[in-house]
Amino acid sequence: MKNRYTLFFALLAGTVIILFANVFVQQRMAAVVKENKLVDETFAAEGTPPIVAFSTMALGGFRGLIADILWIRAGDLQQKGKYYELVQLSDWILKLQPKFSAAASHMGWNMAYNVSVACKRPEDRWRWVRRGIQLMQDAVTMNPNDPNVYHELGWIYQHKLGNVLDDAQRYYKETMARELMFLYGKHYPDWEAWAASPATEETLRELFPAVHPAWLAIMEYNQGDLERLFGEFRLNGGLPKELKEKLKPEDADVLDYYFRRKWLKADWNVEPETILAVNREYGELDWLLPESYAIYWAYVGLKHTEGRDQLPLTRMTLQSLVATFNYGRMLLPKENEVSSFFLLVPNTGVIDAARKLYKEVMSSDEYAHSPFEALYENFLIDSIVTLYTYSQKEAAANLYQELRTETKNGNSRTMTLDQFVLNEWEDDLVSGDFKQIGNELEGLLFTSCMLIGYGDREAAADHLALAKRVYDAYVRQHADLDRVALPPFSEMKARTARAIIENYPPEVSNRIRAELEEDLKKQEQAAENAGGSGADQEAAGQ
Repeated sequence: MKNRYTLFFALLAGTVIILFANVFVQQRMAAVVKENKLVDETFAAEGTPPIVAFSTMALGGFRGLIADILWIRAGDLQQKGKYYELVQLSDWILKLQPKFSAAASHMGWNMAYNVSVACKRPEDRWRWVRRGIQLMQDAVTMNPNDPNVYHELGWIYQHKLGNVLDDAQRYYKETMARELMFLYGKHYPDWEAWAASPATEETLRELFPAVHPAWLAIMEYNQGDLERLFGEFRLNGGLPKELKEKLKPEDADVLDYYFRRKWLKADWNVEPETILAVNREYGELDWLLPESYAIYWAYVGLKHTEGRDQLPLTRMTLQSLVATFNYGRMLLPKENEVSSFFLLVPNTGVIDAARKLYKEVMSSDEYAHSPFEALYENFLIDSIVTLYTYSQKEAAANLYQELRTETKNGNSRTMTLDQFVLNEWEDDLVSGDFKQIGNELEGLLFTSCMLIGYGDREAAADHLALAKRVYDAYVRQHADLDRVALPPFSEMKARTARAIIENYPPEVSNRIRAELEEDLKKQEQAAENAGGSGADQEAAGQ
């Protein structure tokens, strides 16, 4: 009996010691978490999502074990091609282990890449890419100090949606733009007005107290149920007509901005204040395009992860800015209406931001021995040619001066700006074979005709003038070789325009037909004459 009491008190003493030790370890762990920003203080203060808080309290240390079991189950389901249950399992894993960001990154990447390409239909692929994005949005919310989750989320936008490696990439861009256009209400929203709008229901109620005419109208419409009104707003893309007619225009605008920003936050986890800050930092972006969202998440990540490895986010920002420069504006046949006939053209407004970031990167220790100077020089050359061909010759001249004075090979460039731009095109065209030259010239003419069709006549004229100069240079160089002679320039232009007119919607084709009517008539007449001559020759032979 005595031995039993001795053992009992020994166990009790050991338990007390372990409890005190546990308190010490917990305090030390809490200090480490705070020092290294492993938990965002704002997130912790506001409270975790209810399901996460419940799983933490109810399951305790068993959360990791359950998550491991679900992880194994998810892998087994993927091997068997049973993808739909994978969505729920991934959601559970993230909520059981919200701070395991590496697992969240893997699951989001897996859905956007591995699972999506297993589907044949583009709409099914998009569904999985979108689900991967949504999973990463949740991971960002739960891990706001982890630069990796920002990079992985931005990478899906930049690489999967923005690049051209996936067969369904145009469908992705169109669908994303269509969804966002419905949410925004128009192509280029007033982000300052969005940012100044109420962010919470409490703020809205401060603007619309109980006696305010707008609130009385809402009460009359549906007894003041803002959540139900928000559901109708999302379904219709705007306020119900019956309610809007009872509101003053300025009050309707307040409600419209409130619901749209709430919608943007709920579906894309994006804040209009941050969009406004990104536009001010990098230039006016087209927020229908995935590269803009890649820049957004890199920007937010850089703001929230100071003191950590931010190099991947900096790279992604620069890469996305270069991509935005090359094709960062979406032209639509009909204003504020997305269709599969969208055209991507350069966004020259980001050139200065890209140049600034290039210089910052080149001056950093990480790139002391990298080829970034050559990359920057090529970027300057591309910028000069693009600005020149998009009616911004003064800006092109300024960059050309920088190219000549600040780059290693700049002193060798003694040509005028006009000669330099033409020389860049001639290097690409005249050095190629006959087929390549024809294709490239047709590409220039196609761009010119498309710009006419989408309403950018000034840039179209510059493209057309450049195409004519390159055409003339080629003809002079090969004047004595009939076997590589190009068709007449007007015929090439009319043939390209005709192909667009026959395959694009009336909004595009009518503009081209009106602008190039004379060339089209000449081509039609030439075709008729050629047909008549052939018929006459055939009759004469008979």
